[in-house]
Amino acid sequence: MRVSQRIVEHLSRTIETAGLAADPFAHLVFAGAFPPDVYAELLAQLPADTYYRELKHSDAILPDGRSARLQFPLVPGNIARLPAAQAAFWREVAAGLTAPAVDRAYKAKFAASLEAVRRRPVDRIRLRHFPTLFRDLGGYRISIHPDSPRKAITTQFYLPADDSQMHLGTRFHARNADGSFREARAMRFAPNSGYAFAVTPESWHSVEPMRPDDKPRNSLMVIVFYDRGPLVEGFKAARASLRGWYDRLAGPRDAAPEGGEGRIERM
Repeated sequence: MRVSQRIVEHLSRTIETAGLAADPFAHLVFAGAFPPDVYAELLAQLPADTYYRELKHSDAILPDGRSARLQFPLVPGNIARLPAAQAAFWREVAAGLTAPAVDRAYKAKFAASLEAVRRRPVDRIRLRHFPTLFRDLGGYRISIHPDSPRKAITTQFYLPADDSQMHLGTRFHARNADGSFREARAMRFAPNSGYAFAVTPESWHSVEPMRPDDKPRNSLMVIVFYDRGPLVEGFKAARASLRGWYDRLAGPRDAAPEGGEGRIERM
């Protein structure tokens, strides 16, 4: 069976069977998000730093002006920059993560939240899935924020090699009446784990600052946007493809500086 189909079957079942937590907002927590051998291959096939590009946002900017967050969008033009065997693997992963069956599983699980935000039945809500690899380095942090209203669902699969990075998980918050926040839940940055949540005005979350000696924080995010129609979506797809092909022509970037294996719109 192809890797893409294995991901579709396993992830769809994982989403369907995961319990939907409500505190502090609708979310799922995944354990064993991928088949064990597929997870091992995800780690083995992670691109080198030179294939990633910086994501510039205020929380990630280091004193020297560089970004502590790197991204590798899993779009065709960008994947084509990789060596052939590696590119073939990530095409399979991207196909699995964006398959219709996975979309249906997400919409069924988060139907109430999606309908509340969009004010229409879930079967009339169209979504677009964008998988991206991230690599966060020492100094990276995310302030408390709910995510852009253009997003419908945020998913992050953690990709550590072992249990030594448990403290780097995302934190979920509830807003108090006085405007302050309380931490309601902290994810553990555990191997083959992750989470998903429906984006609402109350989906407050953050990441604590990474220490300089923390190993790179590798993850695979699937940002699910609301479909804004063929004109907007066609432009976005063309722009992403052109950027990927430009990067391919430009060749690999300079290696990351000493002190980290690696250094994009806020995720």
